[in-house]
Amino acid sequence: MRNNNINIAFAALLVLGLAGCGGHSVVKQEPLTATIVPDSMAIKRARLASGIDSLLADSSLWQAQCGLYLIELNGSHPLYARNQDQLFIPASVNKIFTTAAALYDLGPSRQFMTAVYGDSLWIGGKLKGDIYLKGFGDPLLSYSDLEALAFRLKSRGITQISGDLLADASYLDTVKYGAGWMWDEGPHAYNAPISALSCNQNIFETSLRPSSKVGRQASVNVSPDLPYLNIQNRVVTSRSGVKRKIKAERTHYNGKDIFTLTGHLPQDDSVQYNSFSVSEPALYCGALFVQALQKQGIKFNGRVKKGETPEALTCLAWHNSPPLYAMIQKMNKESDNFIAEMLFRQVSKDSSAFGSPDSDTLNGVEENLHRMGFVPGSFRVADGSGLSRYNLCYPRQVAEVLTTLYNDPLLQTELLEALPVAGVDGTLYRRMQNGGAPIKVRAKTGTMTGVSCLAGFAFSPGRKVYCFAMMFNNYPGKATEVRRIQDAILGRLLEIAP
Repeated sequence: MRNNNINIAFAALLVLGLAGCGGHSVVKQEPLTATIVPDSMAIKRARLASGIDSLLADSSLWQAQCGLYLIELNGSHPLYARNQDQLFIPASVNKIFTTAAALYDLGPSRQFMTAVYGDSLWIGGKLKGDIYLKGFGDPLLSYSDLEALAFRLKSRGITQISGDLLADASYLDTVKYGAGWMWDEGPHAYNAPISALSCNQNIFETSLRPSSKVGRQASVNVSPDLPYLNIQNRVVTSRSGVKRKIKAERTHYNGKDIFTLTGHLPQDDSVQYNSFSVSEPALYCGALFVQALQKQGIKFNGRVKKGETPEALTCLAWHNSPPLYAMIQKMNKESDNFIAEMLFRQVSKDSSAFGSPDSDTLNGVEENLHRMGFVPGSFRVADGSGLSRYNLCYPRQVAEVLTTLYNDPLLQTELLEALPVAGVDGTLYRRMQNGGAPIKVRAKTGTMTGVSCLAGFAFSPGRKVYCFAMMFNNYPGKATEVRRIQDAILGRLLEIAP
């Protein structure tokens, strides 16, 4: 009963208090409002997009095809994207696909052998019958490696070979050039033919020196100097100040390469060094091996010809290549086309396609991309180096392959160590040196007429990692201007990025 009285009294006081408030002004309270703080990342993203848009409006890109895809590795949305799903010619950025396929299918430690086969018995140092030099696709085989093979034969007591030397390149496909390579490129070093048995990347060097008198023939030296190489020198000396012009034409006749050099060198010119490719890699390698044998004092009077190694023969000596990760470093740092094509054939060894645009069969690199989730038909890989204009891909694909490799703890180191470092080495040695992004960018370049691409990683001061792919096709201006824009885009990213 006491509690009820208290409740009634309290209610009465409350009513009187409310009634008393009616005679006084009521203090009006302002409604609460939320202060909206702009998202700092959104602001930075907007600033970045505005800056990139401004750079892409440069007159040097007038009517050019531009594709960009930029993403933070731990982010779910791209920081910038333009034509990211449109097809472009990648040029040497195509080597990123070759890198991925080689690392996944062959492994970073894979090595490739070159071996000498022959009869298991020899009497008094004389090996009867033919010997076979078989290549298993070593892209780095050098003359010094052939010398080492010859030394091993000598160390086994072999002092004379009575038969011929047969060069065996049957391990890989015999197609020497990539699908879609230009027919009028000439015998240059960058498009040397591909063979399972190759030495010195199937190239040789010449040095031309002008005469002291105008009109006279320039002197030429060849390295290596082999009977396989027949050099017809028709280069003459012109007066000082005239623009230099040298042209090489190659024909193959009776087991030899005939090179005809024409043109002129100005009298005041320095010695000109040029590298040219041979037409028959296996025969060239065989000729080099004969030279190595003779240097070791092993007598050989036979012929060099092509042939396949019989299974019954004994392996007399062998050489193993450096591991694959070393090849991938050289391939990407220097944009080495020869290594890329050899690895392309290694991963495509069991495929019949080899980049043919008319084939329904995927080559080894395409099969690897398919396993990574790319739909066949959304890209085309015609070769390993990117020399072919049949190659097609889009920026987002390139970035996704790079991201996949980076996120693989077993392959991340191999990938990063293979990519050129801006301002430090490789094809990026002279780029981004002045305030651009030195040591903060690792990327693969891709360049051919009308094509300039760059794809890789940028590392911010805040230790964030950004993956990017920039692809420019069909620009009318100079490649130097396009590269300047690419560098400026990365500089803007690292300037704004946390």
